[in-house]
Amino acid sequence: MGTQHAIVAQIQEKKADYVLALKGNHPTLLAQVKNWFNQARAKNFEGVELGYA
Repeated sequence: MGTQHAIVAQIQEKKADYVLALKGNHPTLLAQVKNWFNQARAKNFEGVELGYA
């Protein structure tokens, strides 16, 4: 399944769970996501809402 905005919108409308893959051919976005996780991890994910199924 592609990660198109319309597909994600449909999944969210149905209140379904989902995981999106981020490929290395999007280097700027990949760097931003890695940076976010590094910062969150450094704060032990304080302030980040986590959920488990």
